[in-house]
Amino acid sequence: MGKRQTRPRQKGKGTVWPGQPPASQHPEAARARQSAPTASPTGSKSADDTAALLAEIQQVANEAQVVVAAGTGADGAGSDLASAWQRYRALAERQADAANTLSVQAEALRAEQEKLTAAAARQVEEAAALQERSAALDARAELLDLKARDLSDREHAAEAAFTERRLQAGRELEAWLTEQRRTAVAALDTERQDRQARWSEEQRRLADTQATLDQRESELAQRERDLRSARLRLEDEREDIVHLKAALKEQQATRAERFEHEVTSRTGQLLQQMEESRHRIAVLTEGNERLSARLNEYDGALASLGGMTLEQVVERLTELRAENARLVEENAAAPQADALLLEQLRQRVTRLAADNEELVRERGELESALQRDRIAVNERQNYVEHNNWLRAANDQLQQLLNEEAAKLRATAQVGKEGHAFPACSYMDREFGTPRPFDARTPDMPELVHQMQAVIHRQAGLSYRLSDLRLVLAGMAMSRLHLFQGISGIGKTGLARALAVAFGSDTSAAVVPVQAGWRDPQDLMGYYNSFDRIFYESEFTKALYRAQCPAFKDRPFFIVLDEMNLSHPEQYFSGVLSALAINDRPSLALTTAPVRNPAELIIGGTHIAVPDNVWFIGTANHDETTVGFADKTYDRAFVLELPWQHPDVPETAPAFPEPLGHQGLSQSFDKAQATYSARANDIIGYLDTHWRGRLSEELRIGWGNRLERQIKQFAPVVIAAGGSPGEALDHLLATRILRSVRGRYDIHADTLDALRTDLVESLMRFDSAHEPAATRRLLDDELRSRGRQ
Repeated sequence: MGKRQTRPRQKGKGTVWPGQPPASQHPEAARARQSAPTASPTGSKSADDTAALLAEIQQVANEAQVVVAAGTGADGAGSDLASAWQRYRALAERQADAANTLSVQAEALRAEQEKLTAAAARQVEEAAALQERSAALDARAELLDLKARDLSDREHAAEAAFTERRLQAGRELEAWLTEQRRTAVAALDTERQDRQARWSEEQRRLADTQATLDQRESELAQRERDLRSARLRLEDEREDIVHLKAALKEQQATRAERFEHEVTSRTGQLLQQMEESRHRIAVLTEGNERLSARLNEYDGALASLGGMTLEQVVERLTELRAENARLVEENAAAPQADALLLEQLRQRVTRLAADNEELVRERGELESALQRDRIAVNERQNYVEHNNWLRAANDQLQQLLNEEAAKLRATAQVGKEGHAFPACSYMDREFGTPRPFDARTPDMPELVHQMQAVIHRQAGLSYRLSDLRLVLAGMAMSRLHLFQGISGIGKTGLARALAVAFGSDTSAAVVPVQAGWRDPQDLMGYYNSFDRIFYESEFTKALYRAQCPAFKDRPFFIVLDEMNLSHPEQYFSGVLSALAINDRPSLALTTAPVRNPAELIIGGTHIAVPDNVWFIGTANHDETTVGFADKTYDRAFVLELPWQHPDVPETAPAFPEPLGHQGLSQSFDKAQATYSARANDIIGYLDTHWRGRLSEELRIGWGNRLERQIKQFAPVVIAAGGSPGEALDHLLATRILRSVRGRYDIHADTLDALRTDLVESLMRFDSAHEPAATRRLLDDELRSRGRQ
């Protein structure tokens, strides 16, 4: 058969074998690794070792290519190729050791980088400590100033009786104060200069550390780039080795195929020769028999004929017997030679099969090693990307640190020179002039229609007149409103639109409630003694704006958006307590008076809760919210907004003039005086028909607060065009029967009987109004218990 030669693909960067088998499986590779030089921890020596290793790998690959190019005809080709393969294994082990060394170096550099980052963080903490010490020194200087003022006050108090002694003591005190001040100032200056020097030194050390870190990061990046280049070269050379290995496999497969074919052909030839020998033996045997017959014939003929001499007959017989012996020997030797040759061929086939299995096993090991190399390369790339990310994060943190330091310095300067309430002081100047408003307050029905039209035109929301009557009456009953309903139905929009309906779109503020609020400071803000500034929250700024001269005579609405994301009874507790106080309620901002407060801050510590402010909380009820406590519901007006808005005709009047708060309050007082008897009817109806039964069957009761709310709420509903039944229906659903929600200790039969009797009783009390709110609440509870 002809010989096939496969030349591997050549590249200028050399050729390496595609993988490194484990050293434990190849003792030759282990010995080569022990004899190979160890990679230096320095970057330059590692690069030189890597270059030398690549040169050796290229030399081995070139030798393997020469062996493959020489073909399989040469007797020593197999041994040379095996020698090259063993050398490749040793070099592959060395390359793996070099890669591990680089990985260890990278890990060491990353650990050092983390140490430097921690050192930078410690420097920042020390800088913060220095700033705190500086603040303490400022406080000490301020304390000395307070002592000086106190001594001066004592001097003025004793001036009338001890004029001469006062003068003498004053001079001594002044001298002592001057000396003390000079000493304190000198000490402060000395310590400040010392702190400043230490701060500068720490800044310099931090800059040097950062420069060292940047340099080492640059060296690490360079080493990473070198390693990536080496990896790329190794990948290219591994591709060449893949082709070389494929050529070797193909050559081995060709040789095995040729050997198998030769064995098959030789076996056939031997079998054919065996058959021919057997045929020849048969022919010789037949000839021997014929010769024996002929000899007998010759003997008979000789005896009978007597024409040949005895010597001639004996000579001929001897020749025939020799020929017969030769043929018998050939016949006996031929099968033994064929069997020996066949056995040799079988042994050769067995060796070739074993070699093939060894090559298959080595191929699996090489593929596993190649896969491990690919994983290692991916991990190193991930390490490089993580290192780049850490470097970018470090830069960003350093930038943020510088920005925060600048902000702190600016804030400290503002606190020393400016106002303790900067936003409130700005509002003193911005909203210090009263604004005109409409002294005439429209009648209640007209006001409700105006609210509906303006809200529809300005906010694009439509509400029933009955809902707006309830909102208006709720303003007379309580200064805390709760708007409930599904998400997206316009709860916040309605709260903002109320300010527009009363003629001033600037008389509203929205405060988003956060889920982490737990303390009144989260709502109000806090005072920073270091900066000497009170950081006003949106709620505090809105509350202050409401009492400025430009807004104090107008209704003002503060919207707490998503009020039940956190517990209102925690962060809103101060406001709930203040709303229960009728005489000038206020909220505490600081525990001690601050310097240079805003004009409307009471005593430098408190902010008033003016009468013209209504607090409106919007609430969703889902897995992200919490429930309101009973004390919050008892103090609030609650409105469950419908999920579908009704159609409102386009009859919007002209944009209204701003209404005055005093006129609105007078309208409420007038309605309460006019329809007080109707409110008393509602109270009497509840006491007579339902107080005992609700207390006995549902354990529900009420006190003076509900009676007071009925007297404030029901007259305004009636004055705005509603009926007593409408007011009673709303109060029953939101104030009295609200507590039956989720109470499974109440039997469904009891609720069913209560629903029937209560609806019939309410229809008898006011036949003009359908008690839809009460019916809907009880129907929902019955449905939750499986009743349709």
